[in-house]
Amino acid sequence: MMDVGDVPIYLRPGFTDGRKAIDGLVGVIQEQMKMDVLQGGLFIFCSKAKTTIKCILWDGTGFWYIQKRLVGFTFAWPRNEDEVMRITSQQLGQLLDGIDVFRKFVPWADVKIS
Repeated sequence: MMDVGDVPIYLRPGFTDGRKAIDGLVGVIQEQMKMDVLQGGLFIFCSKAKTTIKCILWDGTGFWYIQKRLVGFTFAWPRNEDEVMRITSQQLGQLLDGIDVFRKFVPWADVKIS
């Protein structure tokens, strides 16, 4: 995978039409996310079935279109479609490894059993 350590990573919660390719996803970035794809960043989208993630990255000369489709598993994905989320490269790695980075974790130490 490319090193995206210095690139802002933007995730679109909810699902995005899985039939969209570069032009369709760039349209979503500009029209629905209200962002300028040419300013840089890795933009991540998920299909309704949560089995496919698509990414768009502008490198200054053209677009990278990256896709990962799981077999037998689904991605953890936020359902809230209100806002674009910014995540870290570490969270991206965890997401691609199947870890739910969106679940609110409540440590057992904070749970009181009576």
